[in-house]
Amino acid sequence: MSHFYLPGPWPKPGQDFTDEMVLDAKLAHHLRVRRYQLNETFKVFDGKGLSANACLTVMDKKSAAVRLSEIQENLRTETKVPITLAQGIAGGNKMDWLIEKSVELGISHVIPLHTERSVVRLDGERAAKKQVHWEGILIAASEQSGRTVLPSIEAVQNIPLWLSSLDPHDNSLRIMLSPRAESSLLSVVKRCTPQALTILIGPEGGLSDSEEEQAKRAGFTPVSMGQRILRTETAGIVALSAIHTIWNQF
Repeated sequence: MSHFYLPGPWPKPGQDFTDEMVLDAKLAHHLRVRRYQLNETFKVFDGKGLSANACLTVMDKKSAAVRLSEIQENLRTETKVPITLAQGIAGGNKMDWLIEKSVELGISHVIPLHTERSVVRLDGERAAKKQVHWEGILIAASEQSGRTVLPSIEAVQNIPLWLSSLDPHDNSLRIMLSPRAESSLLSVVKRCTPQALTILIGPEGGLSDSEEEQAKRAGFTPVSMGQRILRTETAGIVALSAIHTIWNQF
């Protein structure tokens, strides 16, 4: 059964929603394209961990509405601990691909970063448009993968300001992918119990020496992915897959 994002507010789990919920224009158009018919039922989620059955009660050229039933908390597709991906902005469509796949792998939070070696620079209106675009990717990937909690994405930040804003008293695990690291990702993650985690990854060309030093001062442990140098869009996906396997989150 198809699975669509329908933001709340929703009633509490276990309660049927007797009122109709009007759908936004984008979802209504999507249902028309998919040729959904009146009284047809599909799955929806609110992005905060609730799922429900939605019965299509109104469908015309101007609007669409549904009535919800069997509302329940559903976190079976979510990871046991939150994982944040702090990613140096990659060029071309690499960032789109990376965000999509990281959502499929259960990421909780994405932070796009300008770094010294970033090829792409996003400011002002261009940054705002790109953020809306990425939010659309988050929604589509969550729908495709059956997630019920919608990951969040922050506005683009410069890495020095972001690192300096981190709470020094936060004891959650922070790792930074670096080909120069002496410790492996495997060794660091294996000795830690599952916990909130932030993964910092540079863009094409990686992080500069000064950025790595600042990240270390902010509590990031450098880790290596092995002898081969991975592309920036590959490294995050491989790291997430390895962490899930080590912590048995699959």
